[in-house]
Amino acid sequence: MAPGKNLQVNRKAILIGLGRIGWSLETDPLRYHPCTHAGCIASLKRRFSLVAVCDSNAEQMQSFSAWWRGKKPAQYSDFRNLQADLQSGNLEADFAVVATPQDVHTLQGCSLLGIPRIRDVLIEKPPGETQSDIQKIKKAWSKSTSNLWINFERRFHPGYARVRHLIQDGKLGEVRAVRGRVYSGASPINDHSGPLLHDGIHWIDLMLWFFGSPKQIAGIIERDRKKRERGTHLLFRYSDFVVALETGARSRYFEFEMEIDFSRGRIHCGNQGFKVWKSAASGRYSGFEELQSAAFSFPASNPWKRLYQEIADSHASDVQTRRTSQGLEALAWVHRAYNSL
Repeated sequence: MAPGKNLQVNRKAILIGLGRIGWSLETDPLRYHPCTHAGCIASLKRRFSLVAVCDSNAEQMQSFSAWWRGKKPAQYSDFRNLQADLQSGNLEADFAVVATPQDVHTLQGCSLLGIPRIRDVLIEKPPGETQSDIQKIKKAWSKSTSNLWINFERRFHPGYARVRHLIQDGKLGEVRAVRGRVYSGASPINDHSGPLLHDGIHWIDLMLWFFGSPKQIAGIIERDRKKRERGTHLLFRYSDFVVALETGARSRYFEFEMEIDFSRGRIHCGNQGFKVWKSAASGRYSGFEELQSAAFSFPASNPWKRLYQEIADSHASDVQTRRTSQGLEALAWVHRAYNSL
């Protein structure tokens, strides 16, 4: 079934975790909306019914309840009680969102994949904190009849989709080099966690979507005296070009940028917007070509809503399976960097 065809389908959703990405960023007046899981469910009320929420923070639960409009969902303070009610049938749901912190959401996602009534499980990034987490979620997914989704929402952004189209149609020529920066100011949690895992993984997921799998990785990880990540300088080698990614935790600003050089042009994309340049005859030097700004347009569309509209139709496909597989591969590259550099 194509996304959006059956507008009367009503998915019974549960939301585990009412933090920033689960709900609270919806109160940020500067962001586009919806920009959280709860916001998407609320904005697509013809497609979803929120039947239960789970969070161990009583104040957060109370604030969410005051914000939520419409029928109040069941509330759980302990995931184990929610899981028991799902398994027994006391709670009916076919879609689960796991938006809890990374140290628990992998195991919670694995538990939900083991419940046959749950047709779709959407887990927040990163989909694991360690190498063993990757194996656990792969094993749970392989045994499950449920569809597994990872929230790399940039894949549903029309701007990034347009970039991918330009890469594939070849009108700008061959890819020659790729550079990127992800500066977050995020504080490292431990020696296998930091800005590369928290935010850089989004960038690596885009890299895999745009260019496929690299052949190898090299680089440097800067660490403090406690071995916590301060920054990374990574090189991903492809057959005809090299991708360079720099991440850091010491800036006060957030930056997420990618620049792609082609033989006949350049694309810049990221949180500051999208730009394209094409090679043309220079007005300054005879016999030379230089980059000149060109039009770059795409239809306005909320990536969160596009993701949720696909899930509403349980639109499992080879494309979706590849998305999830590449999301797990992105995590594997992060841990390869942590463990080998």
